[in-house]
Amino acid sequence: MAEIGEFGKLRAEPGSPVELRVTAEFDQLPVIRAVAETLAALADFGADEVADIKLAVDEIASELIGAVISDVDLTCSFVTSDSALAVTVAARIPAGNVPDRGAFGWRVVETVTDGVTVTEGELDSAAPERQVAVEFVKHRGPQ
Repeated sequence: MAEIGEFGKLRAEPGSPVELRVTAEFDQLPVIRAVAETLAALADFGADEVADIKLAVDEIASELIGAVISDVDLTCSFVTSDSALAVTVAARIPAGNVPDRGAFGWRVVETVTDGVTVTEGELDSAAPERQVAVEFVKHRGPQ
């Protein structure tokens, strides 16, 4: 498993980050999956690794989209390095609606990635929502 500090290390390495911002709606999932698949393929990940990345992005995005209560954006940030891809999926969701780490979908994400973390932003007193970001890293090749 990747250590939490590894996300920062990947961001510090050379490589152009790619950010996708879409409305947090389920009909945007094909776009999110397509971008994840394209970037993973361009970074020379194998077919199984590309499928793992698509599955993780889809599961995380679906969980966050299902939790939103108003028109908000979902952002996906992709950072590649020589040996890994770091992905952050984030949205503003109601307090307490963080991804259920005991759910089957979360177990799948943990299985197909090399490390995953959830970061919750501060609760805004003016709104019942907070920024939640789910980050994962996937290494190329056997670990």
